[in-house]
Amino acid sequence: MKLFKRLFITLLALTAVGCAKVVNTAEVTGVELNYTSYTLENNSSFQLEAYVKPDNARNKSVTWSVQGISANYISVSDTGLVTAKKTGTARVLATTVEKKLTASCIVTVVAQIVPVTSVSLNSTALSIKQGKTATLTASVYPSTATNKYVSWSSSNTNVATISNSGVITAVNQGSSTITVTTNDGHKTATCVVTVTEPTRVTSVSLNKSSLSLKVDRTSSLIANILPSDAYDKSVSWSSSNVNVATVNNKGEITAKAVGTTTITATTTDGGFTANCSVTVEEKGAADEWTVLIYMCGSTLESDYANKSTQGMPYSKCGLATCDIREIIDVPNKPDDVNIVIETGGAQTWTNNTNGKYSNGYSISSQYIQRHHVENGKIVLDEGQDKIKNEYMGKQSVLQSFLEYGFNNYPADKTALILWNHGGGMQGACFNDDGNGYCVTDGLLGKEVVDAVSTAMSKCGISGQKLEFIGYDACMMQIQDLAEQYSPYFKYMLGSQELESGTGWDYDTWLDDLYAGKDTETVLKAVVDGFIKDNGGVNDSSNDQTLSYLKLEYAASYKDAWEEFALHLRNDNLVANNRTAFNELIFSTKKFANYPSEGAYYRDYGLSDAKDFINTFKSNSTLNPSGKYNTYLQNILSAHSNFVGYSSCGKGAGNAYGVSMFWNIESATKSINPYTAGTDTNFVNWAYLSNNYYGTESTISDSGDDDDWGWGYNYNW
Repeated sequence: MKLFKRLFITLLALTAVGCAKVVNTAEVTGVELNYTSYTLENNSSFQLEAYVKPDNARNKSVTWSVQGISANYISVSDTGLVTAKKTGTARVLATTVEKKLTASCIVTVVAQIVPVTSVSLNSTALSIKQGKTATLTASVYPSTATNKYVSWSSSNTNVATISNSGVITAVNQGSSTITVTTNDGHKTATCVVTVTEPTRVTSVSLNKSSLSLKVDRTSSLIANILPSDAYDKSVSWSSSNVNVATVNNKGEITAKAVGTTTITATTTDGGFTANCSVTVEEKGAADEWTVLIYMCGSTLESDYANKSTQGMPYSKCGLATCDIREIIDVPNKPDDVNIVIETGGAQTWTNNTNGKYSNGYSISSQYIQRHHVENGKIVLDEGQDKIKNEYMGKQSVLQSFLEYGFNNYPADKTALILWNHGGGMQGACFNDDGNGYCVTDGLLGKEVVDAVSTAMSKCGISGQKLEFIGYDACMMQIQDLAEQYSPYFKYMLGSQELESGTGWDYDTWLDDLYAGKDTETVLKAVVDGFIKDNGGVNDSSNDQTLSYLKLEYAASYKDAWEEFALHLRNDNLVANNRTAFNELIFSTKKFANYPSEGAYYRDYGLSDAKDFINTFKSNSTLNPSGKYNTYLQNILSAHSNFVGYSSCGKGAGNAYGVSMFWNIESATKSINPYTAGTDTNFVNWAYLSNNYYGTESTISDSGDDDDWGWGYNYNW
């Protein structure tokens, strides 16, 4: 009897545990929909379901909305039931009540659904060399079929893989069958792919056969492999005298001591070699680095100056002064590195209590000043008592600062950092008006170009390239600006998104610069330090982005983009599909886009360039049967060279390192300067943007394309 009683109690306890209520306590991390795209007939409905993550999220509630002009075509109920109103393309958005995370579905409303009857491929058999690619194009019938979406599969992915856009990659020798299947009706067609022996390397050469370096300096060699379509282009690097100079696996040379050595590149395939003779000399008179920081303090300084603000790295410190203190706190600054700072643009600067950041003075709130870093302080070079504080947005003031830096701090490598608010195509370096707003003159991209070009000419360094231009500001990593800066700088560093108030983390990269590391290592440290400082790459609440661009590839990237835009223009594609094209852009990754500012906060017109290309590529309406795939692939290939390194938090989504601009709607056209040949060299794209923008007019226009002008009091 006691044994039975014990067993009964045990079973009862286990039952109680098994039936315990699961408590949902986790914070929301994301949301997905049961459909990301859907086609339905006019006057019909379908049900969208939102799946809030994780499964044990404490609040799984979502709100449903349609975006802007989408409301003309569909409606959505509080439960996610979508009803068609008239033919067109629309977007439905589900937003979590907690944390305001979103997921969307593109809805195409048609007059009548025409079913698919068959599908065919442009090739039924292909022979591809290992390591190469080929593209299959699927034709869905009838041509009037409503749902032309297809999926792809490979019978042997060890031999060949297939992308969702029909691009085959030959992996290993052998045979595989590629199958395309229509989403509607599951109709199929096949292509037999035979992968043959790869193209072998026949020779290698270097971009330089001889090179002179000073001790502790660095340089890079590039190995050119022939034929250009060789399967394995990898090389190994070696130095005949590592005491004189070393070389790493990227071809980057570091000069160690006076003497000569030979750097050799050896191909993995075939063992072909090429040599460069390196001569290392004593250091010369010029310094190694000069970093010119154009620090327009604005409301970022005024709003926080002399206040104790939670989360700030230093107490009672404006954001500009905090960064100055970060800079001066980095130890071991070499004598051949100069940090030169021009300050202005803020109505109030943090007091220099007990000489914390400067050598016996406070930064002026009335006039522009120039300082340099010395012995853990900033030292006043000259007080510009004739240049008022509010003139930081003028081209002539930036030009004067550059001339001062070039003449007084010559160096082998010179960088320019523009520190302030950023407004995308509307420029950067907007002054504080004294009322908590940024409403006065700022620097457009064309003004920065003219200031740099003129200063270099006056100082006798035209034709040279400065090391990098960096924007410690919001939303300035734009392809148009980068291309304009490419004749004057080697690299561009900036953010696609609104930057967090504290900006770059200077103490995570200046030590690398002080240690004499190569430029790309320094730039990567800026990117990684900034993303880490905002929560890291795996933080779903971190929407920050930062990247550096290799401006030597800016021209070829622009040419690829312009070729695509020219075909869109000649085909009248955007003119004939204006609404669909604008809705497609609305569906891509956008920046400075927050629900609190309305359905879209569209003033800036910035989207991720690569996400737009990928989205366009998969759109069967605008890119039927992959009509534009060749041009799109050319852009993606150029993009991979152009974007040197990019990183972002998990909350940033599809951010790949560089933004494109599109006049989102008629109200923003004059706010965003976009004149071909002046504001941009993307002539064909500018033509499309200026003629076929959206039709909604909900945002007021200040009437001055060089003026912040909105009166928003955000600490960007």
